[in-house]
Amino acid sequence: MTTGSVELRPRSTGEIFALAFDLYRRHFPLFFSISSVILLPALLLGAMSSIATLAGVVMGLAGPSGDALDLPAQEASSAGLIFISFISNCIPALIWLLGIFWPWAEGALAFNVIERILGRAPGLRASYGQTRRQWGSLWIANLLAQIGINLPLIVVYLVLLGGLMVALAIPVFGVFGADVFAGVSSIALVATAALCAPLVIGAVVVSVVLAINWAFRTPAIVGEGVDGLQGLSRSVAIARGSRGLIFWRYILLFLLEFVVSAVPALIVGSVVLIGVLSLQQGTPPGNITLDVTVLPGLIAVSIVLIAVSVIGALLLTPFRIVFTTLNYLDLRIRKENLPVLLAKAAARTPEAPAAAAPAAPSPSAVHAPGASPASSQLAPGLPQPSTSWQAVDLAKLTPGQRVGVLFNRIRAEGESAQTLKELAQALKEVGDWGGALDSLTRARAIAPDDPDLAYNLMVLYRERRDMTAARRMMEEYLRLETDPKALAAVRDNPRFKDLLPE
Repeated sequence: MTTGSVELRPRSTGEIFALAFDLYRRHFPLFFSISSVILLPALLLGAMSSIATLAGVVMGLAGPSGDALDLPAQEASSAGLIFISFISNCIPALIWLLGIFWPWAEGALAFNVIERILGRAPGLRASYGQTRRQWGSLWIANLLAQIGINLPLIVVYLVLLGGLMVALAIPVFGVFGADVFAGVSSIALVATAALCAPLVIGAVVVSVVLAINWAFRTPAIVGEGVDGLQGLSRSVAIARGSRGLIFWRYILLFLLEFVVSAVPALIVGSVVLIGVLSLQQGTPPGNITLDVTVLPGLIAVSIVLIAVSVIGALLLTPFRIVFTTLNYLDLRIRKENLPVLLAKAAARTPEAPAAAAPAAPSPSAVHAPGASPASSQLAPGLPQPSTSWQAVDLAKLTPGQRVGVLFNRIRAEGESAQTLKELAQALKEVGDWGGALDSLTRARAIAPDDPDLAYNLMVLYRERRDMTAARRMMEEYLRLETDPKALAAVRDNPRFKDLLPE
């Protein structure tokens, strides 16, 4: 079964990566924009925090050296340290605040990928608008998943930290002649280590299994319309029986991310460090010694590494979400025969508002067996049974519901200027202005002499701040409109005075 340009069939690991790369390449500006709305400010704040910490270290190293500072210099240095301390403490709070919105950004991008696989093309505003009501569910699911995944790792960290402190304490106490471990036999230490090893391994395994089980919580929530707890349980159900496949796919993703981010950072950092230090000391790279005089080189390397890290995160994070969403769809195709579910949903024509989708629906949402029938929604891009579309009262549907119905009407009956105009209005109401513009443009190609289409295009161009196109459509409307009252209303409207020809 094919939806849009993507065939809904099980795919191998290589095909999943190939499809992810293709979608990422073709829609990179949009995917990048959706994720960067939240990710870019958070990364920049993190970079500022790192630079502030680095500045504090530099001031601490440079301050004591040289002659004693006079009073103004001491006051300036103290003020600088206070400012750096303030920034270092405030930025984490801002990053935490932005983190509240990050699950919404993940959901918006996952929603966009699902819609494109199903033949739709929502923009940035539509992606966020259609997932706005699911923000709470996304946040709760993400919070619970992060707690569950990281709690075993915290236990591992504490065990390893305790072991490291004991290992360091043995020689330290030995230097001062206080061998507090003299009464502890080596067998007891080995036994303790042997007991801790299974705990560490078990905690890591538990974290990995939980990460695999809950990997698909975000696409499940935005793709099926479930709440946070149901999203976690749906993710577990989808992953069950395929954990080995998911594990190896994400190992390959991790290796890819390492090659793309860590390797360039190491190369660039090494080159900058060697270059800066060589220029500063005038010695061959092999004779460089690390002392206070090479501090500018270390600062340059740190800033370069921070920049490379930010760029890598901006580029890799959208790809990871695309990859996860495609795996979610692939597993649903394998386990639940998703194409059949989509076909059944597409064949379900709403006869009354009670049988239609809920408010602000996701046209891509096709629920798993057992979901509430009231939340079933139409999927675009699928053949529809012969039926009377006039039985559906569009005025009683939400904008999102009208989009689904009108898409299916076009699939069944073909394009008409009136249907495309109604679709443009519904798309505009859900925030997909790009789709609305495309629909109106196609409608005008069918009915070039319709003044109402020219008027709607003029209004849409004006709202998009494309004043040149808006003036062109105003001229077309004035040329085509024959109703004197309508012309007078437009000419007297203060909103359009800057568009009227002089």
